[in-house]
Amino acid sequence: MLDNRDLMNALETLETSDPALTDTEMQHLTRAVLTRTVCGNPAARRTGHAVKSRRSSRRLPAWGQVLTAGAACAVLLVGLNGINPALAEGLPLLGDVFAYFNDLPKGYLQGNDLGEYAQPTQIEAEVQQDPTPEARDETAPKVQAAAGNILTENPCTLTLSQVYCDELYLRVGLVLTAEDDTLAGFDAVTIDPPLLYEDTTEAEANTLYGGVTLNGESVGGDLVPCFRKQDDHTFFCEMQYNLQNYTGDTRDMQASLTFSHLVGITEESEDKIPLEGTYNLNFTVSEDASLTRVGQIDGGEQNGVRLISVKVTPGETQMEYAVFGPLPGDAAPALRAFAVQGENLTKLQPAAGSERWDEVQSCTVHTDYFDAVPEGVTELRVQMLDKNAEEEVLLAEWTVTLP
Repeated sequence: MLDNRDLMNALETLETSDPALTDTEMQHLTRAVLTRTVCGNPAARRTGHAVKSRRSSRRLPAWGQVLTAGAACAVLLVGLNGINPALAEGLPLLGDVFAYFNDLPKGYLQGNDLGEYAQPTQIEAEVQQDPTPEARDETAPKVQAAAGNILTENPCTLTLSQVYCDELYLRVGLVLTAEDDTLAGFDAVTIDPPLLYEDTTEAEANTLYGGVTLNGESVGGDLVPCFRKQDDHTFFCEMQYNLQNYTGDTRDMQASLTFSHLVGITEESEDKIPLEGTYNLNFTVSEDASLTRVGQIDGGEQNGVRLISVKVTPGETQMEYAVFGPLPGDAAPALRAFAVQGENLTKLQPAAGSERWDEVQSCTVHTDYFDAVPEGVTELRVQMLDKNAEEEVLLAEWTVTLP
């Protein structure tokens, strides 16, 4: 994956005869794209950090531009995520949030056993009323409800209903409810955070985009918060936090999660109805390392690629592989994995990935995440392909045995 500098350099060289967007047009585009990529048709993976909006006119920095560019590209991924009220209505009230998201179209890490291993909770968020619109530092006009008024009262309740944590991921199930009809007209509730600028810290940006704080350390989410409709009074949200770069203690982690700038949206309209209030959740969580199965890899290094490790949990599958120098024919590596069940192969759907340079071994180490391995499976077949080849080119293949 290109880093931010490489991505921006590539974008700068794109041929176009269109005039550059103004600052106002860029802000409107970003807000529209974020809404559509989060809760409309496509899936929104973690889009990086943007920076805080101010009245003073400033240039959007590279990491803010990457957010806009990445979100705009995500618009093309139509159909990966969707809103499925009919499915949600089949779940019991305040039921298994993870089960609901496992049955949605692809866009989330999926593990069918999460409900069994998740810790049920009923922690209600503290709510702080937002300042009046006149007191806010905002320049964009507010979208008004049909009656002509912004929804300024806060009759909603946000509850943490489930928590799951292994050594790879923290995942939380959230329920947003309203006793009255405040939410009845919406298909989903998401966030519409302000654009951010370079004077905003990474921790502040992380909070605005639904990131969690663990023992004071910020951990970003894979997805922008999106509550999907169960019924007129109940909406579900699952948040997923990759712990790969978390450096703190994983026992009795003091977790803090904040949701603000909530808006209600519908499938038929581009309107975003603000829901006032900032929701703060504080809870304690510990990883359960006993849930991890470490695979034994048979195959070694092939064509300059070595599968380093395979970790399997009820929630996800993590695989790391190293690439030593250029591959044959300048191939672009892509990992594919199958669960072996007798004579049948079940493909594990990919979900996320990252890479880093290893100075010691002088190689690029890739970390890829896939959906959870089906229960009872003890063998995986992992293959390395050239993703740029017109026809399938197999660069390497390994057999992984699980305990």
